Amino acid sequence: MSEPIAIQIKIADRNYPLKVKPEDENKVKNAAEKINLQLKDLMNKYDGRDMQDYMAMYIMLQMSSVSNIAETPISIDFSKQLQQIENGLDELLK
Repeated sequence: MSEPIAIQIKIADRNYPLKVKPEDENKVKNAAEKINLQLKDLMNKYDGRDMQDYMAMYIMLQMSSVSNIAETPISIDFSKQLQQIENGLDELLK
């Protein structure tokens, strides 16, 4: 198992220090780049007072697209994940 490495990513003109597995570094950096491109696109299309407005728009659009793609509501997915966690804890406590 590889040790996490420290990287810096920039989203919405703010730097964020992260520790990631070396094999995930490019994925994380690419995700940050996609987020910044989408934020820039929102800034060009819509009026907003500040970067928080655009971040809120981005998050809501992402959540909306995920819930539209999912076959079942997101709340049910969380319920399944919680049940799996509970089952795992039960196994550990045996």
